[in-house]
Amino acid sequence: MLLSGDEEVLLTLREQYERAVIVSEEDTGAGFSIRYQVDGTFRIREEFKATFQIGDIDGEIDGIDGAVGFVLFIKDGYLTMLEGYTNGIDKWPEMDTEIILHNAECCLMQSCD
Repeated sequence: MLLSGDEEVLLTLREQYERAVIVSEEDTGAGFSIRYQVDGTFRIREEFKATFQIGDIDGEIDGIDGAVGFVLFIKDGYLTMLEGYTNGIDKWPEMDTEIILHNAECCLMQSCD
């Protein structure tokens, strides 16, 4: 869902995701992060070489809307990290917990750097 859409930048990011290798995973208890590396031969068009985040997906757990959220980080046009975080609960849910995904209000966030 984070990369849904027909915009060319989203198509490029989906292609990167298919080729990406997971280089690290971290469980913080209140969320997780997965770091990716995209093959260095993958070419990015100049206009897509931006640093930004996509955070338009929230998750509902046990009737709590927005209990968890997800942010995908892009640096210089390359997919770098997926972060899952808790918002309306204290601890990341167990693996067998049903999470109902929803599109949130905003989609692309500018970089803070």
